[in-house]
Amino acid sequence: MSDDELDPLGLGSAALGVWQAMATTPVALLQTQSSLAEAWLALALRTVATSAGVSEKPAPVIAPAPNDSRWKHPAWNDNPTFDAIKQGYLLATRAVLESIEQAPGVDPETKSRVKFFAKQFCDAMSPTNFAFLNPAVIEETLRSGSGNFTRGVENYLADLRDNDGRPALVDKSAFEIGKNVATSKGEVVFRNELIELIQYRPSTETVYQRPLVIVPPWINKFYILDLQPANSFIKYAVDSGISTFVVSWRNPDASLAHFGFEEYLELGSLAAVRAAREIAGTSDVNQIGYCIGGTLTAMELAYLSKTEPGLVNAVTFFAALIDFADAGEIKNFLGPEMLALIEKKMSDEGFLPGSDMADTFNMLRANDLIWNVAVNRYLLGKDAPAFDLLYWNADATRMPATLHRNYLNDMYVRNALVAGGLSHKGVTLDLGAVKNDVFSVASIDDHIAPWRSVYKMTQVFSGDVTFRLGHSGHIAGIINAPGAGKGNFWENDVNVPSADDWFAAARKQPGSWWPTWLAWISARSGPRVPAPGQPGSPAHPALEPAPGSYVLAKS
Repeated sequence: MSDDELDPLGLGSAALGVWQAMATTPVALLQTQSSLAEAWLALALRTVATSAGVSEKPAPVIAPAPNDSRWKHPAWNDNPTFDAIKQGYLLATRAVLESIEQAPGVDPETKSRVKFFAKQFCDAMSPTNFAFLNPAVIEETLRSGSGNFTRGVENYLADLRDNDGRPALVDKSAFEIGKNVATSKGEVVFRNELIELIQYRPSTETVYQRPLVIVPPWINKFYILDLQPANSFIKYAVDSGISTFVVSWRNPDASLAHFGFEEYLELGSLAAVRAAREIAGTSDVNQIGYCIGGTLTAMELAYLSKTEPGLVNAVTFFAALIDFADAGEIKNFLGPEMLALIEKKMSDEGFLPGSDMADTFNMLRANDLIWNVAVNRYLLGKDAPAFDLLYWNADATRMPATLHRNYLNDMYVRNALVAGGLSHKGVTLDLGAVKNDVFSVASIDDHIAPWRSVYKMTQVFSGDVTFRLGHSGHIAGIINAPGAGKGNFWENDVNVPSADDWFAAARKQPGSWWPTWLAWISARSGPRVPAPGQPGSPAHPALEPAPGSYVLAKS
């Protein structure tokens, strides 16, 4: 068996380089160990004092991060034994990560990869993952007479049978696409081998003249924008009088293995905006690009700036990267060994399985999306929840081999788009030539499209760019309907070069950023006109009701 087969992520060689650096220059490691010993002593003294019933509880030696939900059971704070276990684990985790960070002479990329996967190991070894170290599990065991373990075994066997051995995030039987998710009324008005274009039925007597075309990411399905009526961005736009179209990407199989960015531009976003323009009877459209759909939209705009600048008017980006220099923790999966493994798998199958992509994103939030789920399913014996967002998250899609190769090498490895190193049909893609009005929104805790990297587009495009920063992560920061009354966002109308300087001067506003966007897009959507009576046009007749057929294909 080759080294690559034994170590497909290349962690062995990376970790060896870190440990050799520590051994060669052990001062930093000894300092970390000394600090850990001092912290352990302080923790021991605190535990003794707390157990002795002192009148004033000493301050903790170390505290979990505010968003770390593993320790929400009261015993982790109130019981001296569990409190000591928690703090001991947190101290050990900190010592491991600090030791790696302080290793001398190791390049930042290698440090980052080793730290990331060391954190994965530390997360796996958390006391919350062990039955008789977790007070919530102990409590449930006593309450149910160990019935939680009986149910946990049943859940484990069900996951082996039905979910490829992964702990089920959601009760998939609770949802049906078109019945209780993706329920906005509309029609498929255009279809080719890659997309279906859905036109939504107006809910107002008049609509803005210029239509809106939404290009979602193809690594997930479009109905993240139409989960339920209360949190549907599509319904919000339609109810606001915006003629709304959305691209529904085909879930590709091996027959589309040769499709790359060229095909996704021509048969995807460009085909969609041209069909929507014809149906609406306008000279141009507005557009939204979400995540990698936004990256594709930026490529499209750069191409159109030199070939057909009047096709697209104003453009909105949701959590979209055009500069991948600092693309966050996902780059830890892109060492040469891992890229070779992905390449081999795609060559064999013609596509990247949706489950592989889902596993990668879940590892970025392993405590929430892996370990907490396993504890609930197998140790507490709980049923998987019926939660629309998790249902969508589990409805994974595949990626054609050529496209995924383009995506990884052109964006994450070469960062070629922002550098002007890509072309389409012989036209060099220059983002600086994009003069459209742009509304860009990112999320402050996004682990897929880090907000500071998203912000860089304010310094690249030549048009007027409005940037807003939402709360939470890649999904919750975007899907935050005003009616929910949750969260906040930051606004600043001066785009300075530094994202941190922008944030320091930004105003924090309560609630959703959607109304701010609505005012912006409405001003760029033309006059109100009578709503169309029928979807489609003679050239693009209605083919079938929304949500169409492509979205129903499972990986």
